[in-house]
Amino acid sequence: MINILVAFDNKDAKLGNYFGDCKNQFLGVVKENYTPTNYKLKEIPSIYCNNVYIENLISQIQPNPFIFIAYSHGNEKALYCDGNYYVKCDVNTHYFANSIFYTSACSAGKGLGEELISKGCLAFIGYITDTRCDFIEDSKKQTSRNCDNAGVITFLSEDITIFDAYNKMKNYYKQEIDKYYSFNDPLFAGTLVEAMEALIFLGNRDIKKENLSF
Repeated sequence: MINILVAFDNKDAKLGNYFGDCKNQFLGVVKENYTPTNYKLKEIPSIYCNNVYIENLISQIQPNPFIFIAYSHGNEKALYCDGNYYVKCDVNTHYFANSIFYTSACSAGKGLGEELISKGCLAFIGYITDTRCDFIEDSKKQTSRNCDNAGVITFLSEDITIFDAYNKMKNYYKQEIDKYYSFNDPLFAGTLVEAMEALIFLGNRDIKKENLSF
């Protein structure tokens, strides 16, 4: 069995629907590929996206490994919801020891990701700069969502390492970039290029799903 925690800021005024859509796509894939005996899933919506709730939840899991996925705003030092952090450097990063940490939050890979690894996090996938997902067209929102989720969905759907999943995520970005260039939409293609180039992997490249079972 694998513990999976999914935090998502569904109440954000601007991107709440997008964050919720990312979560829903991910959960759909998990439930399609796994039975409840294979995973233990916990959703953490906006109302519970605070450090006290999350630290208490993780304390109930430890020392077992887990996957932590976050769809919310962020910066180099923290992930936050409604202006309040729920993961922050020098505060609670040690709680994520023995986890795979996966987030689409802006810039979290630059400082937060590095500290998480230093505190015992097994692997981190995220972005080192700000990225865009506030698109008007539904097709572009879906493309952005699919790119954001490509790594973790591939990791759980296939028998590969987390670093292989990261590389497949980048390859998926390249596929979508080529598609939009062929659609004569260089502006959106360029936005995807920026996001792809902002992707970062930190930690142990050899982790596979079986390493997370308890």
